Amino acid sequence: MGLGNRGIGKGKGKGKLTLLIFCMSVAVLLLAGFRSGADQPTAGVPAATDTASLGVAELQKSLALLSSAGQEVTAAGSPLRLVLKWQGEYSGDSDSFKNASDMLAEQLGLGKIEAREEDGHATYRASGSQDAYSKISMFWSQLGSDSSYVIVTVETRDLLKADTFQAAAEEAGTLMFSAGITPEWNASLQGTAKAQSGPDTALFSIEQSIQEQLPGMNPAESYEDDTTYSRSYSVPDLERVVSSGNHLIALQLAVHKDGNNNTNRVTLGLPLITIEY
Repeated sequence: MGLGNRGIGKGKGKGKLTLLIFCMSVAVLLLAGFRSGADQPTAGVPAATDTASLGVAELQKSLALLSSAGQEVTAAGSPLRLVLKWQGEYSGDSDSFKNASDMLAEQLGLGKIEAREEDGHATYRASGSQDAYSKISMFWSQLGSDSSYVIVTVETRDLLKADTFQAAAEEAGTLMFSAGITPEWNASLQGTAKAQSGPDTALFSIEQSIQEQLPGMNPAESYEDDTTYSRSYSVPDLERVVSSGNHLIALQLAVHKDGNNNTNRVTLGLPLITIEY
């Protein structure tokens, strides 16, 4: 199934966009989990350092793709906001994860940890700035007596001006591996769309613009309302995928008409968009 037909995969959605996409993304990411070619059984189990290297190498390629595709579909001079999240589970009791969270926050160069109880779970948060354009934050939440979930977010408001962003993103993943966490990443890039027609027409234009960089991209699922069009795709050359129904999703695109300034905002997500668009 190609991208030449604009009617492919359209479906009606109801309810608030943010709630729908947030719930879908979180449920898929946390419950179904990520799959990639590197996750398939092999003759031996790679060492933690090898696994970290694989994850970082894959991230490097994906950030380059996001940057290239983002510049292709956004207006000249549009800031490219990028949000990169590493997330994974940590095994250990409350004392163990408290010590590990303190150490990880310190290694990431974050400020003082704020401890609190949220929804009956002990949580720890910390954040700090990487440069004038970027920031990093850590969220560590206890799931049970011997496990917790960790999310480290590296974000920049303008990727093209954030000199330290990629190094900080790579280091965050490596440090999580070293802390005994096997994290997976997801990345979302956002900017003002070059195509400023209706959201549906703009999304079609964006699809055509990036087909050459993502050969074989095939629509799998879609969402639309009065101001937003979004589609997710399978892409043969992308290793990071997430299971959704019968599909393995590698990319999500969305165009939203901003009522405040009447411009289209485009968001690209690998493998899914996990921020509000």
